[in-house]
Amino acid sequence: MQAAYQYTIREMRMVLIAAALASFLSPFLGSMVNVAIPAIGITYTATAESLAMLSTAYLISSVVFMVPAARVADLIGRKKIFLAGIFILAVSSILAPHSPTIEVLILCRILEGIGVAAITSNSIALLSAVYPPQKRGAVIGYAVSAVFLGLSAGPILGGFMTQMFDWHSIFYFVVVLCIVAFIAVWFSISHDIRESAGEPYDYLGTFVYMLLIISIVLGLINLPELWAVGLFAVGVCIFLPLFFFTEKRTAYPVFAIRLFDKNPVFTRGNIATVINFGATYAISFFLSMYLQFAGLLTPVQAGVVLVAMPFTQMIFSPLAGKISDKIEPRYLTTAGMLVMSVGLCVLLQLGEVPNLPALIATLMVMGFAVALFASPNNNMILGSVQRHDYGSANSIIGTMRQMGMVLSMGLATCFISIYLGTTTNMAGNLDAFLDAMHWSFFCGMIFCLIAAVLSFTCKTGTASK
Repeated sequence: MQAAYQYTIREMRMVLIAAALASFLSPFLGSMVNVAIPAIGITYTATAESLAMLSTAYLISSVVFMVPAARVADLIGRKKIFLAGIFILAVSSILAPHSPTIEVLILCRILEGIGVAAITSNSIALLSAVYPPQKRGAVIGYAVSAVFLGLSAGPILGGFMTQMFDWHSIFYFVVVLCIVAFIAVWFSISHDIRESAGEPYDYLGTFVYMLLIISIVLGLINLPELWAVGLFAVGVCIFLPLFFFTEKRTAYPVFAIRLFDKNPVFTRGNIATVINFGATYAISFFLSMYLQFAGLLTPVQAGVVLVAMPFTQMIFSPLAGKISDKIEPRYLTTAGMLVMSVGLCVLLQLGEVPNLPALIATLMVMGFAVALFASPNNNMILGSVQRHDYGSANSIIGTMRQMGMVLSMGLATCFISIYLGTTTNMAGNLDAFLDAMHWSFFCGMIFCLIAAVLSFTCKTGTASK
């Protein structure tokens, strides 16, 4: 962004609207598809592992392209990358309902992940560049609230469309939203933001980064297979050191490793982000199937139950963001993770007959817990870096968030593989399904306790200007 340009109040508000729309799209699509998973499984007679890949493939591609998309946006402009991402998401959503096999549908989900990476890698960075530091926590809270609004609307609308029409309709609905978002972004950002215009692009670093992410992620989601263990080891032992070596020697790296140097708040905050989403993302994936298999709920009814958590997040995120502008964010993030661990402990008690009132109450408490963590944690991380690093910092936050989601779905896929194998009838193997779900929730509970410790040790200094 050119330093001389000063945004008016009207322009800042329009940028907030555009960023909120972009933040809304990704979780909305993901939560809609989760509710439709049982119906998709019937259409393709798909295995449990293949159905898990519908979510995982989407996350993998978004992780792989998140950092490169943010860097390209720094060079050529955030508005251009926004619009490109929306276009890719729209095209892939048009193709998805016409997939002849589950494998082709998974490929469409990969393309959707690329589009989402281009959109979400820039939303919070855009807000951070436009708004002054004293208002950053509040506007981030609104953007995070839009994410949770997407999570809230997704299960209900997805369940309704799946039940009244079929699962194909949810992708057509995404296309309509993409058209609206494209128009909104086109007219809301009159002055494009280019943080690093004229700098060279790090092609070698990008290539090594992609090898690193693909090897680690594919290894995680295919555990406990022996080849997956080997692939994960190659990623950690070979590609990770190579990536650090490459980026340290590059003047303009695609991944700003230097932000982690002597910045414990940035480092611990990002690790806590990975752990938080690693603990929570698979909750809706499992509960969507649990409510329809064990509770015999319709997709619409399951969506209404699942909306309790993201709706509560949406309500309290702006408030948590504002409070984090006034007190140390680490107190809020620590409390959030401790409450979340209690909620996951309660979910471990779920049995063959759901107690819906208790489940809804638990999800509302967990939604409040995530609200306490998300906005303050982002505010804390961005407050630990300089203003010109907001783009790089935001792409790293986004990557950590998506990596946490991959970790969560990787564990879910692993436990599904162990307990359910290649069965196409999860409803007929309820005990095995419950075992897989409970182990995933137990790991999430441990993750939250670790994240609470990391959050509490993030003592912030003076916010960046």
